[in-house]
Amino acid sequence: MLPFGRRALRRWFKKRAAEKIIPRAERFAQSLGVKYNQIQMTDSKFRWGSCSTKDNLNLNWRLIKAPVFVIDYIIVHELTHLIEGNHTPRFWNIVHAQVANMDKAKKWLKENGQLLLSDL
Repeated sequence: MLPFGRRALRRWFKKRAAEKIIPRAERFAQSLGVKYNQIQMTDSKFRWGSCSTKDNLNLNWRLIKAPVFVIDYIIVHELTHLIEGNHTPRFWNIVHAQVANMDKAKKWLKENGQLLLSDL
């Protein structure tokens, strides 16, 4: 269990993540013309996001520590699964059309993603 100060800071990060990320997801969903069921901020050490078969989006609260272009890439990536379930060329074309710097975001995550996984 985390000490009280670290738990409080983690709660603060999670709250800020929801406040920043959920409205961005709503805007991108509208832009893509998709509807999701609900969004949850998750606490995974293995995924930045996921989209369930019930159209629920799960986004890692640790993304709040990433640059906005990375957050946008993850949001759009997951929302695009509501259109195209697999990582087909069509899938990647849709993501790239919404996030022009998709390759930069993927590179940033590959090079810096581990930094986001630290507890704080």
